[in-house]
Amino acid sequence: MSPLAAQRVLITVAPALLISALLVTLLWGKEGLNTRGQLRFELQTANTELAGLERDNQRLLRDLKLMEEDPVVLERMVAEELLWAAEDTTLYRFEDEE
Repeated sequence: MSPLAAQRVLITVAPALLISALLVTLLWGKEGLNTRGQLRFELQTANTELAGLERDNQRLLRDLKLMEEDPVVLERMVAEELLWAAEDTTLYRFEDEE
């Protein structure tokens, strides 16, 4: 192969290889589009889970406040959770039909 032919091949092939390498890196590299898409999905899933946990936390804080302020509410919650009632009290328990 003559030096001129080798130079033409190099001028033709080198940019194509460089562009191909950049494209592969852009799509599948450590910080590529594929990785970013996966991270975006994981972030969205974590945010959804966090929102659910925050709702549960707010509900539990409301329950705690009610238990601290109202002894009747506390007694009812104890009865529901522990199936315990004060003496001379009838506790009715209904089973879910499944």
